[in-house]
Amino acid sequence: MVLVLSTANAADQASPPNVKSLMTPEDYAESGLDKLTDAEREHLSEWVERYREGAVVGPVVYKKQSQMTEEEKIEDQKLRDAVIVAKVLPAFKGWSGKTIFRLDNGQVWQQRQNGTLKYAGSDSTVTISQNMMGKYVLKHEDSGRGIGVLRLK
Repeated sequence: MVLVLSTANAADQASPPNVKSLMTPEDYAESGLDKLTDAEREHLSEWVERYREGAVVGPVVYKKQSQMTEEEKIEDQKLRDAVIVAKVLPAFKGWSGKTIFRLDNGQVWQQRQNGTLKYAGSDSTVTISQNMMGKYVLKHEDSGRGIGVLRLK
């Protein structure tokens, strides 16, 4: 097992590619991106990087209990009561910010807490369970490390 932990903050990590550098000048101008503020362009560049990493699944709508159907409430309760054991697909490499975890059971989870873990081993087994506060925690079994997650699908 090879485990590399990083406590570097976001400023120490490589920044995502600038959106302007990904397009021809004509495409950049015709798409209207030149009208965005610097902050808006930076956010778009970060989103593009998350998309390229497979971390963007699509818009997610979370329902309150009062908005759920009876079937959704039952499924939600099953999820709250269960400890999920699954493998991350493709191979688990760790997490860094807003990492998306696609599991072999079809579920999709996203990192909700700050933190970085780099993992170069071959074991992709994770468990997901609810903590005392009702939040979900994904634990990578081989490294023994855990991180807060939200279910996307």
